[in-house]
Amino acid sequence: MKDDIAVDWNEIWKRRLALNRSTRNFREGADLWGDREQARRYAARADHAHRVAWTLQDLGVSPGDRVLDIGSGPGTLALPLARAGARVTAVDPAEGMLAELRAAAEREGITAITTIHAPWEEINPDRALAPPYDRVVASFSLTIPDIRSALAAMDAVVSESGSVHLYWFADEPPWEQLYLALWEDLHGAPYHPRPKADCLFNVLYGMGIYANVLMRPMDERTLFATVEDAVDHFAPRMSVETPRQREVLRDYFRRHLLRQDDGLALVGRSTYAAIWWRKQG
Repeated sequence: MKDDIAVDWNEIWKRRLALNRSTRNFREGADLWGDREQARRYAARADHAHRVAWTLQDLGVSPGDRVLDIGSGPGTLALPLARAGARVTAVDPAEGMLAELRAAAEREGITAITTIHAPWEEINPDRALAPPYDRVVASFSLTIPDIRSALAAMDAVVSESGSVHLYWFADEPPWEQLYLALWEDLHGAPYHPRPKADCLFNVLYGMGIYANVLMRPMDERTLFATVEDAVDHFAPRMSVETPRQREVLRDYFRRHLLRQDDGLALVGRSTYAAIWWRKQG
């Protein structure tokens, strides 16, 4: 008997992302990272060495390969890809992040990175890009409501011998765990998490893209000089403005920061999905 139950995973993704964005006082994307100081703070704190090493191994680029990095941030992948000899097109909706990327590239004398300031869903590939690309990568940058169209556009710009690589959360990453613990105390309403990798895989499956999936641990260690340093770091991300809100953060970090030889560390662990496929014929 034919199964007539059809689940629209693209719609489920949209609803879960809309719920996430309905979180009271929640900030993300260009609204948060468009500010150069916030982007600089993120770039200075970020320590993704292990994850970046795995990603570079996944991508397997050769000198001269063309890579499209969607949601590049401050160059977490774009810079090491360029160092490996790839020619990188970095797309990001936050000018603050791109400014940090360009500054870092200039310091290193890297000229093989082109930046495009725009959300992926608003880009016309024929006008803004120069496909095909040998690799297309979107690393923790998939906050796009119509994810099906976004994925189809990624598949369309990769070369016949190329591949698309997505990295996304399988469960709540450490920063979402923090939001879940504190948001209601801070803002009087709960935090709603983002859609996860199960939804993403099922959207691809419904498109006839039978992607490879590998689950990996995400260990995060963010180092601070003092408790107040941690408060200053998270306050803009969590829309903290009042003295009472800052005290909520301060109290949390007093209890959860771990004293280590090089400072105070906020440590967390979660799981993420590495999802990839070859160009669909």
